[in-house]
This record gives sequence, structure tokens and C-alpha cells, in this order.
Amino acid sequence: MAGPKYYPILKWKKGEQDAVRYLDTADQAVMLPVLEVLAKPGADLRSALGAQLERAHGDFFPFGIDGRNVWQAGSVFNPLLRLCAGLQKDGYLAYPVINVPDLFANLGNLAALKEFSIVILRLRLQLLTLVQAVKVIKDVRKAVGRKVQVHVIYDFGPIGDAPEPWLRGFVEPFVRDTLAGGDASFVSMAGGSFPLTLTGIPVGAQNKLRRKEWHVWQDLRLQLGCADVRFGDFTVTNPEPLEIADPAAMNPSAAIRYALDGEWWLLRGKGVKTAGAGGFGQYNTLCKLLVASPQYAGAPFSYGDGRYSFHAQPSQTKTGNLTTWRRDAANHHLVQTARRLNVLI
Repeated sequence: MAGPKYYPILKWKKGEQDAVRYLDTADQAVMLPVLEVLAKPGADLRSALGAQLERAHGDFFPFGIDGRNVWQAGSVFNPLLRLCAGLQKDGYLAYPVINVPDLFANLGNLAALKEFSIVILRLRLQLLTLVQAVKVIKDVRKAVGRKVQVHVIYDFGPIGDAPEPWLRGFVEPFVRDTLAGGDASFVSMAGGSFPLTLTGIPVGAQNKLRRKEWHVWQDLRLQLGCADVRFGDFTVTNPEPLEIADPAAMNPSAAIRYALDGEWWLLRGKGVKTAGAGGFGQYNTLCKLLVASPQYAGAPFSYGDGRYSFHAQPSQTKTGNLTTWRRDAANHHLVQTARRLNVLI
């Protein structure tokens, strides 16, 4: 099938940036990543984001730019379009991601989207009805004409404890009616079930966490009229921001978040500040457990897998840090998911 198969939604921090940076061309070609960009106070966002896209091959592969964390909801539309237009002038394939509040706040200004060859509508399922969704997609299509690709992401956000059959039943009419309507070029379902924190998950290598969004998508595509639905997720993180009152008081665990087909294998150590636990060196021990398992994909599988092998070497003293751990977990997740989707779609 033509078009993107995978819409990973990324908290665009250093770990995620480098996870994309080290993707192979064939794997990145399957994706249209959505970047939840951040703006540092006083920084030139266009320049900073351009440098990040340069490292992530954004001059060759497309990216969706989501400004929800930069501007206030309902006021994102115009500055986001200016940002994306500027990035395109700089040579990057940057396309606007329009969320529900800004869609409804700019119904009279949708024609401004015509300057882009791709427009991404990220529709949080809890924020609109089926009737509203179908109508606003039709309004966008009417405003931009038929030459513009309209990509629709139906986004659950954090999935939590909701039962999978209920989730599939909820999103099914949205996907079915949107595909049948013919106004969207591509339709995907996204959600994130990775926990917000690792609190309560036992220390050790026995933890398996179900990738609920993957199973919901698998069930969804079997339903009548939904076979062409694409997939999106939040890789190895929860969609919600983690509020940290005092960063200095944090004691993060050494951990590997390893994506498998339908689940994550979570290898967890103790807090890196916990006395006698081994500090950051616990990570190398976890890597040894991972690479010794038949579930390990092998060092050549992805950049992240190569780093797991590196840290598992008997004489290795370098441990990496929280950012490189996230980089390697996200990189493996992106590759594992992209390759499975290449088989399934």
C-alpha cells in the first residue's frame, strides 16, 4: 500500500531526536513522524528545529510539526504555518499538524493550508464526536482541494486501563466512516499504553507490558471497512507529560524498554542514586541479560540493538545516561514497529 504506514508521535527531546537520526533509510521511509516540538526561552525555534531536522534527514523524509507545547491551544494555527513555511524554505519537509482546538478556532481560515502538499489532522478522540470529525475533515478537503494530502490521525492519547474491545469499538466508526468518505488521503489510529512512570513495576527481567494500542489496531483492521487503517504510537513513553516538582530529588531506575511484537520487555534495575544498588552501572548488567536472551533481535537489527551489545561487553565500563537509554529504546522500537508494519500492510 502507498503512503506512510507508521505515524510515531515523538516527544522531541534529545533522546528521540537521536533515535530518528540513526534510522536506516528503508525504515524511515515507512514513517511520517509527528514531532511535539519544544521551544527554549529566547531561542530561534526555526533555526533550532532546522538543525534537528538536518540531523534527522528532514531534507529527504517528511515530518509533522505539532506546536501544542509551544503556543497556547487555539492559538497555534498561524504561527505553526509560518514555522513550517519557513522550514520548507530552508529545505526541510516540515508539515503542519493541526489539533482539534485549532481546527475549530480556524474554520474560516482553512484555505491557508493550501500552501502545503501535506496536512496532518491530529484528532483527539475524546474531544469531538463522529459527526464533527467527518464534517471538519470534509471542510479541510474543500478548503485545500484535491492536490493536498490530508492525513488523519485518530489519537486516543494515554490508553490506561481501558479494555481493548471497548477501544476498538469506540474508534471503529471514526475510521470506517472517514475511509468511506474519501476526503482523507490516509487514516491512522494512535494511542499510548506505556506507563507514565515505572513505579510499582518489580525490579528484574521478568516484566512484560502489553502494547495495547498495537492489539487494538490489529483488531480494528479486521473490521469491515477498516482494512486500510494505518498505525501510530508514542514509542516507549506515555503520551502525558511527567510533572516533576523537584528534579534534584528524582531517583530514576536503570531500565531497558524493549519492544517485542505486541509487548514491551521491561528490564528494570533499582534507582541510580540508591546506595549499594550499582548506580548507572546497573544498565550494563541489564544489557547482558538482554543480549543473552533469544528475544534479543541481534546487534545488526538497529542502532539501539548495537548499543545494547556494546554495553553488554565484559570489559565495558561506559554506561550511557538517561538520554542515551531513551535513544536506544526508541530507536529499537521504531525499527521493530516499522518492519512489522511493512509485513502487515
